[in-house]
Amino acid sequence: MKIAVMSDVHANPHALDAALADARRLGCTRFLLLGDVTGYGYDAKSSLDAVRKAFDVVLLGNHDAACAGLEPEWLVMANHNYDVDRAQRETLAEADLAWLRVLPEVHSEFDAAFVHGDFSPPLAWNYVFSVPDAAGCFLARDERVLFCGHTHHAAVWVREDDGAVVPKFEARFSRPAAKAESASFALAKGCRYVVNVGSVGYPRADLCSTYAIYDTEKGRVGLRRLPFDFKDYVMSMLSRKVQLPMWLCDLLAGARGAMR
Repeated sequence: MKIAVMSDVHANPHALDAALADARRLGCTRFLLLGDVTGYGYDAKSSLDAVRKAFDVVLLGNHDAACAGLEPEWLVMANHNYDVDRAQRETLAEADLAWLRVLPEVHSEFDAAFVHGDFSPPLAWNYVFSVPDAAGCFLARDERVLFCGHTHHAAVWVREDDGAVVPKFEARFSRPAAKAESASFALAKGCRYVVNVGSVGYPRADLCSTYAIYDTEKGRVGLRRLPFDFKDYVMSMLSRKVQLPMWLCDLLAGARGAMR
């Protein structure tokens, strides 16, 4: 079975549709989402409807929790990253919010565990950025492959049979994707893996839409990297009068300067 593992849609239904189409074309028949349907983007309702239709398992993300009222309101008010979530509450029906409130935090199947941030504990919304972060995930769970999101940047760490934890594909994930591409690896005997699947709808440093494919029969994991349609994203944000994220403003300013 090929499982598509996605995360961080962030109210971007167009990018989600592109990733789902790519995964289906590559033979994926099961779909897991590691959370953050809401936040940052321009269309939480369409994204939520698409997620409920397409995914077999959906986990809770920190923006989903903020949008649904699960996070302390003082914390939501104090964190400007949650401003859009507060606004998106008004666009969602009570049934939509109720659906978000009962999403699970962690899921496990096929000797793999899935979470939004990290595993210790999930609702702390910690990030997995480094070797020590990955090592903490290995201590928290026993499964062979541990999938996470939340950082918006794809990454892989391997715990080798001697206990050393090392990163994989670092150079490859530090550049944008001009066209659809994959970085895949076989699950080696005696090794365990942390796989950060990146973001489908709201990329940051790598400037592309990313997700993972877990082939349970062949024992392989692949990271798919898809070009991100920035023009469509910007126009959709402007047309809905949604605040552009700072990373995108910086990118546009840099491109403008380069054209002079």
